[in-house]
Amino acid sequence: MKSIVTYLAPIVAFSATFIGLLGPSRAPDKTGLRAITPFGWAACALAAISLCVAVYLLRSREVELEAGRVAQQRMRAVVSGEIWDGLKLLRDVLRYAALMPYTTTPVTGTGAPEEIPYVKYRESRRASDIDLHSKEVIGVLDRLYLSPASKLTSPFIPSAVPFGTSVARPSFAVIVDESTAAAKMIETAVQKYAAVALTPETIEAASELIRSPFLKHLMNLRESWKNRSEMEDSASARTLNFRFLNSGLTGGNTAQYVELISRIDRLSAKLEAQK
Repeated sequence: MKSIVTYLAPIVAFSATFIGLLGPSRAPDKTGLRAITPFGWAACALAAISLCVAVYLLRSREVELEAGRVAQQRMRAVVSGEIWDGLKLLRDVLRYAALMPYTTTPVTGTGAPEEIPYVKYRESRRASDIDLHSKEVIGVLDRLYLSPASKLTSPFIPSAVPFGTSVARPSFAVIVDESTAAAKMIETAVQKYAAVALTPETIEAASELIRSPFLKHLMNLRESWKNRSEMEDSASARTLNFRFLNSGLTGGNTAQYVELISRIDRLSAKLEAQK
């Protein structure tokens, strides 16, 4: 139906012109509307029809464009939601690590402050109040030794157990598995919807995050432990200097940790901007 209407406007315009050629549109001996001849009225009617068709097509196009914009916004909301979930999971992993000296079986001699040093968190007990940029967090993570033997202890700090309260699951595995899951969530969302729902700036920010050296460091901790423990013939985290930060592993220094946080913040800002 719409394709027929699309061709109707030029057909009507041509017909109006053609009718105008068949005879005079106005009688020379009359004035006003009475001067319009049948040929003139016919041409006028066809011109009016042509105008209506043009207005209809313009309005239809506007409706289509608006429907497209609405559909794109809905798609962006879905995609953004998936990426937000990945970002939240990644932040949860880092905050989980920041609380590990107070929630897991400790490695002797880690040197973490006896009292949780995150002032705002101590007041609210909400993990979201742990500032991942803060020197307190970086200080704790720099002294945090990772061991496959470390597990949650009870009683639990509720905000420190976003991945379940199983005391059988090593915290080491939590960090590796959940970091991997977060990266996969973000990468999958970008691959599925890049062409229809994400701006180039958002795609670039997501790609930079996925390629982050520190994120890869977290995802490879299990393999890194295996390689270093075999090389040193030891299962002691302190002997292996297997720390969360600055253990000498590729991608695992403080600067690369800070870079990861910056990339998380940048992607978050791009998602906000495309709402």
